Amino acid sequence: MHEDILSARQNKNLLFDFYGALLTEKQQEIFTMYTAEDCSLTEIGMEFGITPQGVADFVKRATKQLEKYEESLGLVKKFLSQQHTLEAIYAQLDKLNGAEDAGPVCAIKDLLNKLMI
Repeated sequence: MHEDILSARQNKNLLFDFYGALLTEKQQEIFTMYTAEDCSLTEIGMEFGITPQGVADFVKRATKQLEKYEESLGLVKKFLSQQHTLEAIYAQLDKLNGAEDAGPVCAIKDLLNKLMI
């Protein structure tokens, strides 16, 4: 359960990193306070003169907006795919240490080609 919450928070932060500039300034401030600064709904509400429920609704709408951008553009998905490929490259490079054949080198070339697509 704790990992699910952490993963959801990481996902929100990634979406915000890629698409946050497309939100209004107020949306950016509230979203940052809630996700990055870990402020409570009450604290944020007091800062902006709205109820905690209003803040929760605000964050939910902003999250939905970020998810829509991801559906359309897919930048986070592409980024995560590239990260996975890079991890695989590093794993193959580790295998190269002391390898006598060119198999790992070919695998690295294939992985690099995936990055170029």
